[in-house]
Amino acid sequence: MRIKEIFVDLQLIHCAFCPQLHTLPPAVLQNLFGKKIDYEEVEPTREKFCVSQASSTVGELLGQYFFDAVWSADTAKTVDELAKALKSSFSTGIATADWLDNSTRARAQTKLSKLVHLVGGPEKPQLYPTLTLDSKSYLKNRWKISQVNIDTNLKLNGQPVDKRKFVMPPQESTPQYRYNMNQMEFPGGILQPPVFDVKYDAAQNFGAIGTVIGHEITHGFDRTGRKFDGDGNLNYWLSSATTTAFNTKAQCIRDQYANFVVKNEVTDDVLGNIDAWVSLDETIADNGGLKTSFRAYHEYLKKFPSQYTEEAGDKLFYLSYAQLWCSKNTEDQLLWNMRVKYPPGRFRVTGTLQNDAEFARVFQCPTVSYMNPPEKCLLWE
Repeated sequence: MRIKEIFVDLQLIHCAFCPQLHTLPPAVLQNLFGKKIDYEEVEPTREKFCVSQASSTVGELLGQYFFDAVWSADTAKTVDELAKALKSSFSTGIATADWLDNSTRARAQTKLSKLVHLVGGPEKPQLYPTLTLDSKSYLKNRWKISQVNIDTNLKLNGQPVDKRKFVMPPQESTPQYRYNMNQMEFPGGILQPPVFDVKYDAAQNFGAIGTVIGHEITHGFDRTGRKFDGDGNLNYWLSSATTTAFNTKAQCIRDQYANFVVKNEVTDDVLGNIDAWVSLDETIADNGGLKTSFRAYHEYLKKFPSQYTEEAGDKLFYLSYAQLWCSKNTEDQLLWNMRVKYPPGRFRVTGTLQNDAEFARVFQCPTVSYMNPPEKCLLWE
């Protein structure tokens, strides 16, 4: 089915249900969209709802207020340096990977060299300076904003793609890698405590935001990333022999995560197993990101010695990584995690650490123990 036909079908479905949705009480709509889709336990306050709507419509304008309140040149500089350190570390991993042939290694290095990283938010945010809004007409305001956004985008038609254009508003807290752009974005929302702070020790920043940066870099080299070249074009760049090695290593990770059993965090009832095939790109990125950041941390220490002993610094690194994914989840959230590409947080920690010989060394895990299994799944490291 063509894209146009799919779009038409979706519009027909939407139109068919709109009359019924308009007649439903707010509580029923909240149960459907809030609880069933967004896993909210309680109805959001009016303030929370309004912030959400503002962020989705005039996100860059709202983000400017956020930026004015929390952003600093030190944050931008430090995160930029972290991203460069992580890229350098990943390059070392490519250079030393014994399963890559020389031609594939060269193409991987070329792709990495073209990887763009953006930090904070857009350089020229959409601030709607000429727009006049009506405090009594929400729908008219939405219409006016949409008109401005459409006009702005139409002016870009036929222009070269700007790979330094920030897509997300700065208050967002989810970083992204875009395969078709070979571009990473780290919005200001995630560059805040407890994930990052310029005052944190290097071990904390490399253990938390450093592993996130490494995760996004690795996406460029996961199952999907291997199909795109450094310019973001669909252009498979692994040789036949390297593809076989890649698939074998990826299968090891898939088999490992498929054995993780998800349980209700209150009752301990078994809910099932992770869909390790669907989540494979994420678990590949988690494993690559952790190893890349740990190596980058130790390279950093060669120039800037730590206030801690090597053992204490390494433990702080791994503790910061684990705390990054610390969470308490409802059963609905866990069931959702089992079906989509993001495994529950505890397995994003356990899975990567089981594959990390450095973690086992630092914490003196017994040989052939749960956190130090004899078989370790290694791909990008």
